[in-house]
Amino acid sequence: MPTTLLFLYAESPVHAGADSGVGALDLPIQRDGHTGLPVIWGQSLKGALREACSPRWSVGDPNEAFGSPPPGGGTGDGLKPGSLSIGDAELVAFPVPTLVNTFAWATSPLALGRLARKASWSGVPVVAADPVEPDPKTALTADNTFAGEQAVGPYVVKGRFTKAAARWATWLAETALPAPDGPHGPAFAFFRRKLARDLVIVADDLLTQLSVECADVAPRVRLGPTKTVKDGPFYAEYLPTESLLCAVIHGDNAEHLAELARLLDGQILRLGGDETIGKGLTWCRFVTGSTS
Repeated sequence: MPTTLLFLYAESPVHAGADSGVGALDLPIQRDGHTGLPVIWGQSLKGALREACSPRWSVGDPNEAFGSPPPGGGTGDGLKPGSLSIGDAELVAFPVPTLVNTFAWATSPLALGRLARKASWSGVPVVAADPVEPDPKTALTADNTFAGEQAVGPYVVKGRFTKAAARWATWLAETALPAPDGPHGPAFAFFRRKLARDLVIVADDLLTQLSVECADVAPRVRLGPTKTVKDGPFYAEYLPTESLLCAVIHGDNAEHLAELARLLDGQILRLGGDETIGKGLTWCRFVTGSTS
């Protein structure tokens, strides 16, 4: 069955909203139920892909790829599934403030293990998945810059350079960002170098804590007709700019997958809410392996 990896790299804060508030957060982001890590559910991603691609779709009817529009879409002949199966976009690396190089990307054995599993399914060669199991007070680093005592977000860890972290960082820099030979590839040269250097692997529990502590939270209000506050303040949570996620897309029609990549590879996709204030912009990178 044709399969591809879709990497999503946040150009602006992204709010893919959950269905209920959590604590002081009125509008939290979607999170994995058992790990607490940020996620963009497949149904949210599928809706964004449909909206972005349908006006320019050139391989038959886009509904054949994405399925019938949601109820109320006016199809009149019942709902039919599409050829594409779009999975959840799970967190790969999360940007956190540091005392050197401004920020680093934090990941964990669980996040990398999930990515390796997706890559294997898609036939995409991945670096050797060496066992990387840092303890809660240690970060495995891709560069000696982060060796020794380091602040990673609000936490202090001891950085230790490892070849496994360096291999993962290099692979992500080469694979997950828009391709160097694409229309926007040269604009990512700085971030390829930075990602290859500034990746830290932390314990799974610490990554979850960082994704909560370092998520963007913004107060919002709703104005009435006279430009006075009608509702609020309410608090919205966002995945921060530079976040990296990955989803698997597969289906029984290789042409539909190829068309999806043709339209969006190396391009911006709008995801989630608050589009009118510039949120939800993500760069797409489609990576196809030998099984596709």
